[in-house]
Amino acid sequence: MNATIKWQPMMSTGFGAKMSANDFMQADTNNIKNLLMRQGFLVINKLKFDVLAFRDMYTQFGSIVERVEQHTEAEPECRDVMQLDGKKDRLLTGRNQLPFHADGGVLLSPVDQIFLYANEIKNMKFHGATIICDQVLALKEAPPHLIKILKHETFQVRALDRGCNIDISVDGWFDMEQEGWCNYPVFTDLGWIEQMLIYFPFNDGQQANWESRIVGFSKEETKKFFAELAEFIKQPRYSYKHYWENGDLLIMDNRRVLHEREEFEDDKIIRHLYRGQTTDYSLSE
Repeated sequence: MNATIKWQPMMSTGFGAKMSANDFMQADTNNIKNLLMRQGFLVINKLKFDVLAFRDMYTQFGSIVERVEQHTEAEPECRDVMQLDGKKDRLLTGRNQLPFHADGGVLLSPVDQIFLYANEIKNMKFHGATIICDQVLALKEAPPHLIKILKHETFQVRALDRGCNIDISVDGWFDMEQEGWCNYPVFTDLGWIEQMLIYFPFNDGQQANWESRIVGFSKEETKKFFAELAEFIKQPRYSYKHYWENGDLLIMDNRRVLHEREEFEDDKIIRHLYRGQTTDYSLSE
């Protein structure tokens, strides 16, 4: 394989990357992973995968973070692919907003790379975007009072739905608290980056996949903090919005970015994505 790969930055800051389908399919997996560590996310358009081809592609990147559910007869070999089908009765795979977060932590599952592929998109022009935040640049330029809270206060999360992943937690990530609340480290020094793990709260009245709180903060203080932080990091300088089209592949380094799903309520909209996750940990140890 070639030692270099062709790509272009996605954002005016130079963050993110875009590649042609042909260049991506010919690229070495390790080169793509190194690009993701630097650029945070990668967009490729006009790819053609069925569910098995998608699985075969993404599972080359690391150890698979598996799903829990049993399969139907229609997908007997696809345990490793989650169907984000946008059904209204679902939380994680549905059509409500999923606020900014990093995958895996609330389920005690380390996730390093996330793969999303648009299998079927219909009647969707300006809905259901995936938002990706350059958390490193955002925090470098964030107001000091926000950074002080992130660095020095205790953040907790409680899973309301354990969802679709096997518990493969790395020892020491969480200290379990009463009533299911877990302390979690907002920042973890990985040597090459300070990973940010955080769970923004759901809006009032929304079905929620998790609950978030800050120890010692009232509900209103917690809400105000997250609202101000969200307003800051959603500025175009720090966040990219991906509006989906058929055949799009979006890959994120979960240690480098935060991401969010915008809601889409119109019944005519079809937003069916395949999702895969990998980790650089050896899950057999």
